[in-house]
Amino acid sequence: MQRLLQADTVRKTVRAGVAVQLATLAVCYALWVSEGCDHFMPFISDTDTHSVSGAPFTFGFTVSGLLLTLLAWQMFRLRSDWISANPTGTRLRSLNTFSTIFGILSGLFIVWIAYTPWDEQLALHLIQARVIFGGSIIWAILTTIMAGEMAAFDARFHEVYMPRRNRTAFTCLCLGLMMLSVVQYTGISVGLPVFETYVDMVQICTDLSITEMSMAALFEWAMVLGLISVAETATREVSLLTSHESEE
Repeated sequence: MQRLLQADTVRKTVRAGVAVQLATLAVCYALWVSEGCDHFMPFISDTDTHSVSGAPFTFGFTVSGLLLTLLAWQMFRLRSDWISANPTGTRLRSLNTFSTIFGILSGLFIVWIAYTPWDEQLALHLIQARVIFGGSIIWAILTTIMAGEMAAFDARFHEVYMPRRNRTAFTCLCLGLMMLSVVQYTGISVGLPVFETYVDMVQICTDLSITEMSMAALFEWAMVLGLISVAETATREVSLLTSHESEE
């Protein structure tokens, strides 16, 4: 168990999680296009509606979700040790706990959604997606606040806080633009029939001609890339949290 908390092991978890997520996105999109589907612009979940791109989608997001869940636990333990060694008070402990809860929740729902194509279980898939997006954004915001407060005790954490803050802001902007684009298509209606019409088009896949949804999909990809970049900032944080290991 202690080996999982060693700095090198945690850094490997971060790098593996980032690599698997990027590879999954790239492979799924490439296979989607290679099958003659419209290149602009599928939602990430659209690629799970076809057997060729659906297989790497399921495998890739299963592994990604499990790695993110593991990383959330590893970072919780490392931060807890750092908090115990510094006079930080209870606020940081609360931030650490809640960020971990949302991180693990998002990771487990990513695994679940990998087995829930939205052309088969639309209602459930939409709930899962909202939990993942909402949970991931909250996780990013809480870990950003935490890095800022840790910097008050150790100025080196500004190296984590500044890029994480900027990447989280970008991610939140993309989420807002995605939601705005979806609303431009659906109006005030959020009922399933509106999305069923879109999913029918996705199953044909050769012409994603709804401009608003194509733009929403573009912002979704950008948002996910933003979240991946937020997770990548943990590499430097791990080094700071475990700096005592190299001193021993």
